[in-house]
Amino acid sequence: MIQSRVNEKEASGVMRSKTIFCKIIFQSCLVMLLLLGSLFSLSACADDEEKAELASYHWETVAVSREEFRIPENYMNKNELYLFASRDILDSHYDLSKVTLGGERIKLVDSSFNLPGPGLKALFLVGKFDLKDKPSSCKSSSCVLKVPGLNKTGNVAVGYKKK
Repeated sequence: MIQSRVNEKEASGVMRSKTIFCKIIFQSCLVMLLLLGSLFSLSACADDEEKAELASYHWETVAVSREEFRIPENYMNKNELYLFASRDILDSHYDLSKVTLGGERIKLVDSSFNLPGPGLKALFLVGKFDLKDKPSSCKSSSCVLKVPGLNKTGNVAVGYKKK
């Protein structure tokens, strides 16, 4: 009888410690989920701030109509040029890293900012070129943008921010 009570107390103690352990694990999981949710929320706010900043500018754009497109002179004296692509291009999984300006590859950007394009298409910001250090082939007044495999006008545009 005494042995039975000792076994019951041990079993009760083991069950209590297992219950406490499970509660601690559960609470830790809840805290981790809360932290992850906070991080996602903060990243969405940063994205909204970026969109708001980009939307505060006036944009000058020109549609890229050929695989090899000569950039207008007034675009080449800017610090940065931005590349915009339509949803058609993005959905086709086109390799945007192939796009070059005067032999320099584009710097791709992850942004959800877009501008209205021709035919009610949205053109999404996909990359930019830093023109502070122009490629040697662009030292003249104009430069060639190469978009290999471009098949439709209106799917790609290049532009700059106007203050």
